[in-house]
Amino acid sequence: MRDEDVKDFQAFLREFQSETDRGAALVGAALIDLRLTETLRAFMVSNNAADDLLEGPTAPLGTFASRIAATFALGLIDAHEKHECNLIRKVRNEFAHRAHGTTFHDPDISKLCQELQSDLPGGKSKFTDDPRFIFVNAVILISLALTYRSQWVAKDKRVTRKWPYD
Repeated sequence: MRDEDVKDFQAFLREFQSETDRGAALVGAALIDLRLTETLRAFMVSNNAADDLLEGPTAPLGTFASRIAATFALGLIDAHEKHECNLIRKVRNEFAHRAHGTTFHDPDISKLCQELQSDLPGGKSKFTDDPRFIFVNAVILISLALTYRSQWVAKDKRVTRKWPYD
């Protein structure tokens, strides 16, 4: 990683890991959502139409779920990344839609975290009692995988073509 990206990621990690459970779910998902948005924007034709698809209250690709689906449909993320992003999104939604008292030890949230498949140091069995660690680990690994994805997909950036007419 480039030095400035390492510093930025370290700052994110400090904030991310010091958050409450709710904050960690929201902040972690927000970072992944940002990475997906950057990836889509880097791939799309550079014009207002792309902005309209991604931003604003009626943007068709304005939700985390739609961005996951679009990046996968366009071949910009793989099946594992899609799976992890969707579970991270579901965990985020559990926290976002409950009034208070929600933790990673809530049975529904813990179950979602157990479905995450990102590699864990020493294997998943060591962390069955720590769903927050499993979630944090998945967010970090997916975020790292997507950090430079926008730069890679920009090499295949779409351009408006001139179409021949008969």
